[in-house]
Amino acid sequence: MRTLKFAVVGLLTLIVAACRTVPVENITHHTFPAGAERLSLAQIEESIIKATSDRDWLITRQSEGELIATYSPRSHIAKVKIDFDTTEFSIVYLDSTNLNYDGSSIHYNYNRWVNNLRQDILREVSAKAALAN
Repeated sequence: MRTLKFAVVGLLTLIVAACRTVPVENITHHTFPAGAERLSLAQIEESIIKATSDRDWLITRQSEGELIATYSPRSHIAKVKIDFDTTEFSIVYLDSTNLNYDGSSIHYNYNRWVNNLRQDILREVSAKAALAN
């Protein structure tokens, strides 16, 4: 009986943890690393596309300085808009499926995916800027 109680409590804990939501964190006006100002807008875009592709995000180019990125692990879908120029970029929530978005909060994995994307973009731009010397 005691084992059954522990099993039920453990199962309930897993269910609650799987559904946990947090406030959506948009990344706005994040500056590129030093040296990026030497890159053209096309080179910045190439770096962003490489960073997103390396993380299995699918990219659609909307216009100059604007990309739509879609990530779909398992049964989830996250869609963000990436705006950029030669000095800064933003990653902003657009849409999602199966991420419990309620207008301000979303499944906790979403912010981790976007933060990983931010870090990868910064790394790719920095690497391209270093090669531009």
